[in-house]
Amino acid sequence: MKLWGGNYSAEPDRAFWEFNRSFGFDRRLLAEEIAASAAYVRALHRAGALTAEEAGKLDRGLTEILVRAEREPSYLELDAEDVHSFVETRLTELLGDLAGQAHLGRSRNEQAVTALRLWVRRATDSLLSTTAGLVRALVAQGLAGADAVMPGFTHTRAAEPITLGHFAAAHAWGLIRDRERLLDARRRLNVLPLGSGALAGTALALDREALARDLGFEAVSENALDAVTDRDFAAEFVFACAQLQTHLARLAEDLIWFSGPEFGYLSLPEAFTTGSSLMPQKQNPDALELIRGKAARVDGDLLRLLVLMKGVPTGYQKDLQEDKEAVFDAADTAVASVTIMTGVVSGLALNRERMAQAASAPEMMAAGLAVALARQGMPFRKAHGLVGSLVAEARRTGVSLQQAAARLLPAQAPAVAAQLTALFDPAQAVAAKAARGGTAPEAVRASLEAALGLLESRPGIP
Repeated sequence: MKLWGGNYSAEPDRAFWEFNRSFGFDRRLLAEEIAASAAYVRALHRAGALTAEEAGKLDRGLTEILVRAEREPSYLELDAEDVHSFVETRLTELLGDLAGQAHLGRSRNEQAVTALRLWVRRATDSLLSTTAGLVRALVAQGLAGADAVMPGFTHTRAAEPITLGHFAAAHAWGLIRDRERLLDARRRLNVLPLGSGALAGTALALDREALARDLGFEAVSENALDAVTDRDFAAEFVFACAQLQTHLARLAEDLIWFSGPEFGYLSLPEAFTTGSSLMPQKQNPDALELIRGKAARVDGDLLRLLVLMKGVPTGYQKDLQEDKEAVFDAADTAVASVTIMTGVVSGLALNRERMAQAASAPEMMAAGLAVALARQGMPFRKAHGLVGSLVAEARRTGVSLQQAAARLLPAQAPAVAAQLTALFDPAQAVAAKAARGGTAPEAVRASLEAALGLLESRPGIP
């Protein structure tokens, strides 16, 4: 059943009909389309456009369609143009001409964007929930390793000692920002377009505020033309997914390296690795590699949406049918990636001895040594240069930086030379970074608890 065609003398070209159809993918909006249609029926009844009996029949018919679709996959096998025509066709089978009254004053333009907003809202809430689980997993690992000393890196080179908890907190806070983005986008998303008609509004006396409350929207759109054109909410959601996926890719990259035999700081849970078809010894980090790779996929979804949006004039255009697959793919990919990453993080095993050994490399204490010299009164740039010369001397002579400092510093900075054992102890170097946000165990625990507190204060799902 087509929702149009009265002025046509023949059927569409078959190849074009298949090209034009979207039911193959927008059937995912069925629950949202049914919910919006049922709410619209109730709004029509409140406006006096439907009797109570008619509204009741339509509501029961819509419920039956959803129940049958969920129970009988074959029920969805229909040559429908889209999810909207599918619902009206099935409703007509049940109720005859009364089914058409559910469409009174309503355009597919507003139906499409209303159903998509409802779907994205549900997807946002799902992603908020799964991401919260990953934050909790990182917090748990971080608290367990708050005093586990390891190297920190800049430019992919060992830089200064940090703790595993500091590392976990860094990733947890990135995910907290991802959730804040989703929460912020959800507010703009949660605006009702239904009641906009095709572009000019409706002539029916609909109570759009009541309709918004019925569907859980916080506001109604203020301009019908904007409402049917707008896909900002979809682009915002997909951007939030892309940024989240970028953070997941960064975490995956870190865990891939830190769990490799060259580092050995962590062991990955076996259930999230795969073997080699040739080399029997291998346990490959495929779960993490796929998460890293799927960041490119979600970036592509975002680009697809943005290019789509920039090419259409104001008002609904059929181009906008192409919005859904990008949104669906970004949501599916992000939720799956977060779920898998949560399993990986929860199952990580720490090798504290290996981390501590790597963190004890004397050159990693160079910055701390320069600061200690400056705190004893030496201008920092001079202290920086002095320590740099000690590094060069150590490399030239084949001794450690601590040994070079022990030989050369007493003449220039005897007070600092007397502290070399403490200054080259990675645990004490970490403990010295106790300011808020630092890597000292107490600061790390405070940071992790703050992340958890913010998570609990803004769960995200009303």
